[in-house]
Amino acid sequence: MVPVPYHIWQQASETDKIDGHMMNSSEDDIVRLNRSHVKRATEALIRAFWNHPPLQYYFPDEAERERIAPYFFSLAVFNGIRYGEVHATSQDLEGIAVWLPSDNYPITLWRLLRSVPPSEILGVARYGGSRMRGLGQYIDAVHGRLAPFKHWFLQAIGVDPQFQGRGYASKLLRPMLARIDEEGLPCYLEALEGQNVRLYEHFGFKVIEESNVPDTSLTNWAMLRDAR
Repeated sequence: MVPVPYHIWQQASETDKIDGHMMNSSEDDIVRLNRSHVKRATEALIRAFWNHPPLQYYFPDEAERERIAPYFFSLAVFNGIRYGEVHATSQDLEGIAVWLPSDNYPITLWRLLRSVPPSEILGVARYGGSRMRGLGQYIDAVHGRLAPFKHWFLQAIGVDPQFQGRGYASKLLRPMLARIDEEGLPCYLEALEGQNVRLYEHFGFKVIEESNVPDTSLTNWAMLRDAR
């Protein structure tokens, strides 16, 4: 098991409207990122998830959170680029989504070593990523138990705060979910903020388990979108 849960980020604010006034999008509008985009994508995710409950819970001190955040988020971007797909809403990276096929999950240490520069892995270890080991192991176990079949995993979706409320989360979700439908596969995600559950329900996800993360004040909503 990897000691850091890179799969808990669901910061697609409910204010990215679900009332029919969202941006029109097609897959051609989505930019697929590569390693040259990692730094900017990491910076955007840090801004999106700065107050995300797991990071606040484990790193309430902002200076400490600031030290670990660049390493924490870059690992998921590097890994997603190699073993899945990382999308942005445009070249301006207003929103970022990380998708993994179930064949490349869970995120093993070997996969990290093959996809992530050693300095980033050491940075997580140096600045306290091991604190989240229990959370990561718990989330991995829930995922494996509830979704033992072939599927896509929405590992992370985040919109830079300055762009929230403009439909960018929908722009990221719609084309990929349409493609997943064409493949006849389900899609799984985890949310650790209840305010986002309604947004995902609008896109066809259903809560299949709500649970308290042991030894924390966190709640995990496991959600599945059935194959179409």
